[in-house]
Amino acid sequence: MIIADPLAALRTDRFLDRRHLWRVFRVSNFYRLILAALLLTAFALDEQSRLFGKQHPSLFLGAALVYMALALTAIAGSYWRWPKLKVQAHWQMLVDLVTLTVMIHASGGLASSLVSLLITAVAASGILLPLSSALLSAALGFFLLTGSWLATYWQAAGASARGDRPTAGWSALLEPLRHNSDDLVRLGVIGAALFIAAGLTYALAERARRGEALARQRTWELLEIAELNQGIIRHLQNGVVVVNRADQIQLLNDTARQLLGCPAARPETALPELSPPLYQRLRAWRAGAVEIPAFRPTEHRPELIPRFTRLSGNQATNVLILLEDSEQAAERLQQIKLAALGRLTAGIAHEIRNPLAAIGHAAQLLQESTGASASDRRLGRIVHENVKRANRIIADVLDLARRDRVRPERLALTPWLETFGQEFRRSLDGTPPEWRQTVEPAAMEVFFDPHQLRQVLWNLCANACQHGAAPGEPARIELCAGMEHGHGRPFLEVRDAGPGVAPENTGKLFEPFFTTRAKGTGLGLYLARELCEANRAHLQYLSVPEGGSRFRITFAPTSLATEMD
Repeated sequence: MIIADPLAALRTDRFLDRRHLWRVFRVSNFYRLILAALLLTAFALDEQSRLFGKQHPSLFLGAALVYMALALTAIAGSYWRWPKLKVQAHWQMLVDLVTLTVMIHASGGLASSLVSLLITAVAASGILLPLSSALLSAALGFFLLTGSWLATYWQAAGASARGDRPTAGWSALLEPLRHNSDDLVRLGVIGAALFIAAGLTYALAERARRGEALARQRTWELLEIAELNQGIIRHLQNGVVVVNRADQIQLLNDTARQLLGCPAARPETALPELSPPLYQRLRAWRAGAVEIPAFRPTEHRPELIPRFTRLSGNQATNVLILLEDSEQAAERLQQIKLAALGRLTAGIAHEIRNPLAAIGHAAQLLQESTGASASDRRLGRIVHENVKRANRIIADVLDLARRDRVRPERLALTPWLETFGQEFRRSLDGTPPEWRQTVEPAAMEVFFDPHQLRQVLWNLCANACQHGAAPGEPARIELCAGMEHGHGRPFLEVRDAGPGVAPENTGKLFEPFFTTRAKGTGLGLYLARELCEANRAHLQYLSVPEGGSRFRITFAPTSLATEMD
């Protein structure tokens, strides 16, 4: 698994580790505070038998109070986090060893039940401290116990031997070792227990830390995998719906919400409530139907093709539903066919161009020949004009074959249309048309290949000049751009004041080779629509009741243009 930001993940892990260690240190100090309170309570309530502090009550009381005060100070330091954790942990280890040893000495020495508390304190030091410090605490605890035992023995021996011969030198120091073998065995067992507790606790704590770090790493990986899967599912072009055995929605990606028209749908929504037609197809699939028909979620939405499959593993009872827009599927199929047809026609066009060039050259020579009759020149002129028409058809076919060479750009529509209008009007022979253009908002931008947009508008404006003029009047062309309400898609309309298109011909306008002019090729509007489709736009003819024609180019949405950019 590749982590997107390993340094950030490492910093987060370290922060979590430090916070966890501070929490452990704070809990251990609350334990010390409670332990000191219990010892003081037992000392205060047990004044007769004196289970704790029997030998030196005042020393025990003072040590317990100091222990409680230092525990409170350590708790405050854990919240302030000053000084550093390692310093506080070492200081707390030293406090535990000294104060507990003093209380053990005041309660009878090695025979006191408080020795187990010293073993517990040494074991606790192995949780936060490194192994060397934990073993050092065990050694220090052993030496403190040994010193306490020697001090107790020498004090007792001095009291009994006072008045007798004085003892001095190394013999007095070694005297306890010769006459207290039981205490030596007990001291050795306690020392071994201290070292075992320190080493074992450190090993268990280290193993727990490694297990926690591994679990945290696995958690991060699972979270990243889940986030990656959600991102993939969210950006799929097909709609994805997952339903459980009870027909409740478990997963619904953004594309499915858009196709089904349910932007506010939430998980655990019942499928019959979300889309009754889809629920009917699901029931038919579960009943064993082989062919599942397409359906429309609502009247104004495109048909959807559903595909059903059952998930495996622990989710075997869930059903995965893939929704595909039938129009997009048909468009992809059409694009594949057009690409293949474009390559074929491009090859044929190149092959036809060479003999056409020879025929045109021969016809031109026939027209210029001095020995040719008038009828021969007229025939030559007819041949030359039809060769030019065939060349125009070949040029249009080649442009159609190159429709996949799209280089869309962001275009500020107002200055671009002004430049286009000046260029178009300068190229015309005769009376120029009345020209008007409006763009609202004025700063509107579109996403289109500028060369192909010029080709589309040139064709539409040329048609407006030829068919959009009232008898005896110059042609009037109006370019009007704006934003569609509710969709946020920019559009550009080319309007004229002519008689318009006959109702019986509106359905054939964009068919290839359909024309009402004797010398037309019938490929202009077809090529214009194909170029618009290649730029994620749409060209359509809109009827005008009061007369005239209106062609509208609906450009790609602004959000889609940003993604393409």
